[in-house]
Amino acid sequence: MLLSYVYKLNPSWKQAQKIEHWLHLLRLQYNFRVRERTQAYEQAKAPLMGNYCIIQTQAECCPLTCSVSKGALYGNPWSTKGKKRSPLAQQDANLVDLKKERPWYSEICYHVLQQMLKQVDAAFVRFFKGLGKYPKTKRRGKFRSFTYPAGDIGFKGNKVRLPGIGWMRFFQSRPFPPGFKIRSTTVRKKADGFYISVLLQDDTVPSPLTPQQIQTVLGVDLGIKKLVSLSTGETILNPRFYKRIERKRSRLHRAASRKVLGSRRRQKAHHRIAKLEQKVANQREDYQWKIAHNLVKQYDLIVFENLNIQGMMARCKPRQDDRGKYLHNGQSAKSGLNQAIADAAWGSLKQKVKILSERAGVLVHEVNPRFSSQECSECGYVLRG
Repeated sequence: MLLSYVYKLNPSWKQAQKIEHWLHLLRLQYNFRVRERTQAYEQAKAPLMGNYCIIQTQAECCPLTCSVSKGALYGNPWSTKGKKRSPLAQQDANLVDLKKERPWYSEICYHVLQQMLKQVDAAFVRFFKGLGKYPKTKRRGKFRSFTYPAGDIGFKGNKVRLPGIGWMRFFQSRPFPPGFKIRSTTVRKKADGFYISVLLQDDTVPSPLTPQQIQTVLGVDLGIKKLVSLSTGETILNPRFYKRIERKRSRLHRAASRKVLGSRRRQKAHHRIAKLEQKVANQREDYQWKIAHNLVKQYDLIVFENLNIQGMMARCKPRQDDRGKYLHNGQSAKSGLNQAIADAAWGSLKQKVKILSERAGVLVHEVNPRFSSQECSECGYVLRG
């Protein structure tokens, strides 16, 4: 079982500047590696033919009838043992040349650069498996984290040692649970400072309850007016954290739009918006964790509706008349519903319940939502799908 504990760092001014500099260099290298993999992919998909020349002598060579390198990024794609190297292995082997050609990358821990390459490779693997979109380069402000593997980080009380950066204090809000081992540590920049996310692993997971051991069962219906409606008749309110700050957020956006493009005042205005957004995210996370803990402690089996949240928030199909003119399709009215669903964050709540249930051995099941809430207006009978 994997757990992630998040703590806020308290770096010095020099350490904060160094983390910012590392993020800048890693973002540039990430974009370079993505473009490199893209060029190799395009060359393998549609090989370029024609005349090629030797750079040193500028002498033209004979026309090629095949791709220069099919799936290869650097010269020979084969290792010394005769095995074909993966794109990740080829880019990993190029890190030595990278530090020679660009000495400023020598200050970054070698393992951090390797983890960045694994991040690039994971994005391409997801794309080729059909699980995500094609990887894109990240613009400034979108690359906000880097990772250390297990064994690189040292903890001593409320201090942590980050290789290449040094020792720094962190706010130890809770101790590590006994029996868990550190898998990796991620340094992440947020609107109000820097955080570390420690990934912990424990193989001694309690076995789930058998059907004979189940004594209490709970059905959970997710909604908007009431965030959770339980089969016991109880309801849990939906605070609508995002809607609470909607007026203030609109005011801050108007203030930011009046600032000069690229100015420091505009950056400060957007930073205020980011801090407000993070406050809402923290409030929602705290509220959902409390709900999840209460549900898992009281029941042995928790049943959710298997909602297609992405489909519920999809845009309405456009409507056209005979002359091709676009008609009203109800998207403007549906946008408020989409915002309410996003504010409720049903998927995040279910994920938290599943995480805690795995630790406690509680069963979580999802059923088809069809007819699950439809009652007869006369007798009150509920039709089950």
